[in-house]
Amino acid sequence: MVALIKVKRWLFWLSWLGFFLFTTIIGPTLAKTSSPHNVRESRKLSAAINSGFNWEEKTSNLEPGISPSFSGLNSKEAEERYLIRVKGKQNQLQELASKPFDFASPLSQDCLDIIVTEKEIRELQTAGFQLEIIQREREAAAQALDPLYHTYEQTAAFLQQMEKVYPPIAKLWIIGQSTRLGLPIYALKISDNVLEDEDEPAILVDGMHHAREPLGNEICLAFIEHLLGNYGREPQVTRWVDDYEIWVIPILNPEGYKYIVDNNLASPWWRKNLRDNNNNGKIDPDYDGVDLNRNYDYNWYYGGSTNPADWTYRGPSGFSEKETQAKRDLALKEKFAISVTYHSYGEEVMYCWSWPGTSARAPDHDLIYEMASEMAKRISNEAGTGNYALARLSGANQSPIWMYGALGTIEFLIETGTSFIPPGYRVRPIVEANLKGLFYLLERLKGPGITGIIFDLLAHRPIEAEVSVPAIDNYEYIKPRLNNAKTGRFIRLLRPGKYTLLFTAADYRSRLFSLNLGQEMVSQDIVLIPEQAIQSQRDKGK
Repeated sequence: MVALIKVKRWLFWLSWLGFFLFTTIIGPTLAKTSSPHNVRESRKLSAAINSGFNWEEKTSNLEPGISPSFSGLNSKEAEERYLIRVKGKQNQLQELASKPFDFASPLSQDCLDIIVTEKEIRELQTAGFQLEIIQREREAAAQALDPLYHTYEQTAAFLQQMEKVYPPIAKLWIIGQSTRLGLPIYALKISDNVLEDEDEPAILVDGMHHAREPLGNEICLAFIEHLLGNYGREPQVTRWVDDYEIWVIPILNPEGYKYIVDNNLASPWWRKNLRDNNNNGKIDPDYDGVDLNRNYDYNWYYGGSTNPADWTYRGPSGFSEKETQAKRDLALKEKFAISVTYHSYGEEVMYCWSWPGTSARAPDHDLIYEMASEMAKRISNEAGTGNYALARLSGANQSPIWMYGALGTIEFLIETGTSFIPPGYRVRPIVEANLKGLFYLLERLKGPGITGIIFDLLAHRPIEAEVSVPAIDNYEYIKPRLNNAKTGRFIRLLRPGKYTLLFTAADYRSRLFSLNLGQEMVSQDIVLIPEQAIQSQRDKGK
């Protein structure tokens, strides 16, 4: 074991030497230029998804300057849009927040920021709302993208370089392609034995569901740099990389982001991907595209707009878009315990959920709220006057809703900053503030909670089973929580207290397990007895 550790550390320092040479000699010349299902149904779904994986282990040959061009695709100038602030009573604003507008920020105490057309301004004024025009889109379009932001091509080059410099702990995958242009969607996996599918807790971090929100990309890249650059140097980072499998998707919406950047911010508030909704072969900014964060198939009919012209258009069906399919397939395979998805703006940590039509809370509300609170109080706001606020997400067709409702993954949506694309000098402070919240989540995965492997008593092999806490889980709102079918591993984060867990699997005798949980992560393997074995024993006793 000692020899193995020494070899691992030797490989790391060799990689670090390569990184030093790149960043000090080579890098400067390249940088910046270059309804609930049962267990059987869930098992069928997982099998169908896993059999359909077609990931590319080798990265594409995409290089800066040779990716698809938008020349000749734009059909006409987009309709003028406005960023407005709507003021009113709390009940009026809550009602407004339930409508399929393009909200720039979450609801605060007395106002909402919304992206609207002139027609929508007149409709809101007729309804009696007080409006303040903050900015016209054409004014934002006059501002070039600050070179401190990474473009899509620069992001791809950065990820490819990280894989080359840190091969023992970094592996780059293409997990899918964008819907219209087929641009690669990159995901970087970070772990000590990165080429192996280890029996370790998995974490997901992603950015840029929405094209106009590049802060998410910058946070993801800084997170990657922090982990890889400090492995073997900082004990906390080394433990995370050794103990977890960490996945990062910096840009989930590559074609939407390229559309903004390659057009020199002519449409700086563009939100959607580029689905050709009217099939005319042109990019119609007033009609094309799907809001990716309204395309997740959980309460899909309750969120977003059915009108392709709206910027919150949810698509023709749940998971119709290749981008959301890519995240779905990765999540189904990896069984993430926790996840963060970064958006802009509003300086809020948003969590699951407010159920449509009832405002019912998530079954794990107390745990989720506690975790969201701990994250928020660690993230300083831009003004330096306090920390991020908290808000409950509407329980319909957004990424955290599907991740939690369908898979049991606790995902937080963080609205970063106070504008979509802040000036470059403001990026680093926002990024560093948000990393502190992310670091808390990595530590929280160490407990309190319970984890273990579910085994077949006779075959001594892992089996897939449903893991429930009957006092918490409500299958009116969530789907059964399944362990990892390949490794048998289950992870359930909990607050300190007394719990009884129920383990069930088709053709096995169910089992209850009770514990009094403190602050630790309890490790407890569970053995299930096949019903056939029980019946055989009964037959022998006759």
